[in-house]
Amino acid sequence: MKTRFYNAYIITCDDDFTIYPNGEVWVEDDKIVYVGEKKEGFMADKKINCFGDIIMPGFVNSHTHLPMQLFRGLAEKTSFNNWWYDQIRPLEEHLKPEDSFWATMLSIAELVRGGTTCVLNNYFHQKAPLYAFEVANMRGAIHIDVRYKLNKEARRHDWENRFAELDKKNPLITFFVSSHSIISLDETGLIDCTYLAKKYDLPQTIHLCETLDEVGKCEKETGKTPVKYLEELGFFDYKATIAHGIHVDKEDMDIFKKHDVNVSINMSSNLKLASGIAPIYSYMQKGISLSLGTDSVASNNRLDMFKEMFLASTSQKVLLMDAKVVEPKDVILMATRGGAKALYLDDKIGQLKKGYQADIIRISISDPHWHPHTDLISHLVYSAMYSDVVMTMVAGKVLYENGTYYIGRPIEKIYDECDKAIKEILKKANKK
Repeated sequence: MKTRFYNAYIITCDDDFTIYPNGEVWVEDDKIVYVGEKKEGFMADKKINCFGDIIMPGFVNSHTHLPMQLFRGLAEKTSFNNWWYDQIRPLEEHLKPEDSFWATMLSIAELVRGGTTCVLNNYFHQKAPLYAFEVANMRGAIHIDVRYKLNKEARRHDWENRFAELDKKNPLITFFVSSHSIISLDETGLIDCTYLAKKYDLPQTIHLCETLDEVGKCEKETGKTPVKYLEELGFFDYKATIAHGIHVDKEDMDIFKKHDVNVSINMSSNLKLASGIAPIYSYMQKGISLSLGTDSVASNNRLDMFKEMFLASTSQKVLLMDAKVVEPKDVILMATRGGAKALYLDDKIGQLKKGYQADIIRISISDPHWHPHTDLISHLVYSAMYSDVVMTMVAGKVLYENGTYYIGRPIEKIYDECDKAIKEILKKANKK
């Protein structure tokens, strides 16, 4: 299948942040074969006149928990510890693999509706989300968690058994080794994570420096910040992406830079749970690779990368009382190339470039909030909405276009199954 997008405002997100105000993108099967100015000579099966709309790489959401889609709106007006221990975990005890499948399908629908083409999913069910990704033709990374309730002898064996059971043939799916946090896993468990990452050549991911409570406990018990503690254990000796990174000092940042650690910023969730504001500008000054994540809808409550871009920029302006810091271009790159690097896929996705995967989105600029068309890069961060996305393509296949989802299951069926699932969970948990 050959597709030609023409008459488009193309944001490549390449090394030079090249923009083609009246450009074209050619796609053959799952790859991009041309990006540039108007050009003839491509015998396309499908020609799409974009009428000046934006064509750009799909967003890469570098941290979320997709099956938690069922818990949207159920743990409001609460800070992290109460939200997690008292509100969410009692519900998770009743979550079945089938529930996780339908919840992940709902998440995928929301992701592609908003222009996200790749996501790192963190959750204790692996098979169900993996199956959902395969059904939907969605690109993503699935984490396999090192379980904290098992003893040292059982942990590695359990992880390896679960990893062995997963289908690894799908080119759209990659894998991470994961621990929930330094609070959840003891020292030997964290060492196990790095052992498994090296053995199977997989990246690691972990929640880190998300709350002051976490940092305080770590310093009290180890005499070190969480970042310094993990470095001493050798955690950063292998490739890693950490989520949150709010409460860090300059030495922590130096450690991230030294080990080329990726930091996933989850601004909406951190603000809503009153966890804090990540020092994005300081990270940028250190040259640390940044990406954007939504976290789950249980704490966000949307899988909306437009909102994350807006907050990543404006939060720093207020934090530093300087309107010039963290410009639109910066956060657009975090949402695309930065996410690709965080998932260790930056040789395949994150920019529009010949030979890269055709993970492409089209954003309409026709509605009132885009006019006048003075600065489309600024508008993309400060004016654009989730609903402006009119097409989302993954590996050359359209998953969403103009109100219709092409994700392997009818959207109404997904809604019905999720409604049934959460009603049953609430009943079992004795919650209204």
